[in-house]
Amino acid sequence: MDYFKVNKYSSIDENILYISSNILEILSSGNKSLEKIIENYQRKYSSDLSLNMETNIYLAILFLFETGKINLKNKKIRLDVEKIDFK
Repeated sequence: MDYFKVNKYSSIDENILYISSNILEILSSGNKSLEKIIENYQRKYSSDLSLNMETNIYLAILFLFETGKINLKNKKIRLDVEKIDFK
């Protein structure tokens, strides 16, 4: 499965870039643990959280970590960019 492309056969909720954007919005309010990120994501964007969706969230967090957008400190994930404007 290609997690970076959107086509008519896949849901936008399975797209890593879309999930990453949502995670950045969640982290804009402060540092959070992995469990809190998943809990907030479920509450805000997905009413039912499947194992597949949880795996996609892990992949999105890994993508953000590798691109330098987030950082891990004291078991908390924090935003590592100056300012993100969510409008």
